Amino acid sequence: MGRVAALVCLLLAFPGTALAQAVKVAVSIHPLALLVQEVGGDRVTVTTLLKPGVSPHGFEPSPAQVRGLSGADLFVSVGAGLDPWAERMATAVRKGRPHLILAGHVPLRGAADEPDHGEGAGHDHAEGDPHFWLDPVLVRDQVVPALAVALTQVAPGHGAEFARRAGELATRLSGLNDEIARALAPFAGGAFVAFHGPWAYFAERYGLNQVAVVEPIPGREPSARWMMQVVTAARRAGARAVLIEPQFNPRAAYTVAGQFHGRVVTVDEIGMPGTVSGASYAALMRFNTAAFVEALGP
Repeated sequence: MGRVAALVCLLLAFPGTALAQAVKVAVSIHPLALLVQEVGGDRVTVTTLLKPGVSPHGFEPSPAQVRGLSGADLFVSVGAGLDPWAERMATAVRKGRPHLILAGHVPLRGAADEPDHGEGAGHDHAEGDPHFWLDPVLVRDQVVPALAVALTQVAPGHGAEFARRAGELATRLSGLNDEIARALAPFAGGAFVAFHGPWAYFAERYGLNQVAVVEPIPGREPSARWMMQVVTAARRAGARAVLIEPQFNPRAAYTVAGQFHGRVVTVDEIGMPGTVSGASYAALMRFNTAAFVEALGP
């Protein structure tokens, strides 16, 4: 191959420095990293700020993470009170650089939609419930298009590729939603107790009944009075399980489950690299679907 031909091939493979360089994306939590990677493909490199096994509620980033965020082309966070540290970081070091807050693109459930057993609302997010990524239809219709637009704004030369990948992901998400709906259809109306409150979107999408929340404010130990109200609600509804999560101390959940002879089942709202639930967005949702089948079954 001559030098000219070789140069042409090189230019075709790498049509310019601006196009060849990967877009640096920082995200607040792991599920966002999974989705950004699926939309961006090889055109993006993704860094997650939240450390493995840590709850997003009350997380405090290290000085090195704050400094590193300044070098990202795009920052993606949840918003609606789930990761307020992300907004503080962006204000401190981003100085107007692209920051996509996904809660602004999703119709959020409000506090009034959450179960309340007399001692406060079911979650502590005044702006609305931020756990929308646990509904694959909302992810398909709201989150994925927002990610594609944000990536295109920082790397317009790859806009067509981002749009194509977003469309392919939307198709996969439709299939995933159908798969989850089939798996949970036999348990329609099934009652469960959540350790804390991220599962309302999932329950609403698939016709389940979240009857109580053990720890409505993450990190705040529930009172004995509150736990007895949870037990009463679980007994009335015929709940069979309490769902716990790896990021939280499950002691109170075991106490409650013992009072109504329920099982304790592990779900995972976040997933982490190196775990079954952290391998992909679909893997995260399938892991949780299997956990709900176990929790709601006989």
